Amino acid sequence: MPEHLPQAPHFTVCLQILSLATRYTRCLDVLNDNTLGTPEATERIIRLRTAVESLAEEAADVRAAHEKLPMSLIDHTDTTIRSRLAQLRVVTGAAVDALTRAVEDFDAASFASIGARQTSVDSARELLATAAHDLVACAERVAAEMHRYRGSYSIPEVGANVTLTAEHHQVLRLIATGVVAVGEDGRVWVGLDKDSVSADVLLDLEQLGLITDEPSASWADEVRVASTPMGRLVLAATLSRPEPLKANNQPAYAAPSPRSRGARR
Repeated sequence: MPEHLPQAPHFTVCLQILSLATRYTRCLDVLNDNTLGTPEATERIIRLRTAVESLAEEAADVRAAHEKLPMSLIDHTDTTIRSRLAQLRVVTGAAVDALTRAVEDFDAASFASIGARQTSVDSARELLATAAHDLVACAERVAAEMHRYRGSYSIPEVGANVTLTAEHHQVLRLIATGVVAVGEDGRVWVGLDKDSVSADVLLDLEQLGLITDEPSASWADEVRVASTPMGRLVLAATLSRPEPLKANNQPAYAAPSPRSRGARR
């Protein structure tokens, strides 16, 4: 590919979407804290509401950036993404309203009010439950357009010296949706599904600097697995490529042999 080609603007938008997905995941993890329904949680809920408000603003910014991208009109990718991002902003606004109710309609002397607070927090959590998953789906469609335009734009060869197996790439994408966690016994959870992802694959990605552990805000005995900034860069550059796992004619990254794995702390 000629070096003089400008960088695909899709790459920046794809990276913005993946970064936003990470922020939604962190907010959702805080919302999973079952002590938010207590009388003492008012200040925490206020801080969380501010964080969610900023997510709504960032979702609007991402949608505006997406609207400036060149689209091929081969399919309805652009309309689908715009609609999803618009819906996300509405849903996020509804989550802000739910958290506002949890603060403004609360009476510490009323048991009914305490229950109503928990209901409002639960509503906010349910509204944002699929945000990260939807954003990763949007990023994938933007990436598909980016690769469709590769004759007119260059795509950054981020991590070109690191190539992954299909399993590594699949897990990296899954981690971006925010559903992967590791318990204190070292067992991997994907949602409520135990051991559907190999702990060895996580260790390989961690050693490559693509993922990291983050303490769970809601469960003391587990950690969340999140993409690092480099991990999101690599994912943005490789999503939706026909052969995203080979770079510079190098052989695919070979995972180390199986090994024992203890608890991740």
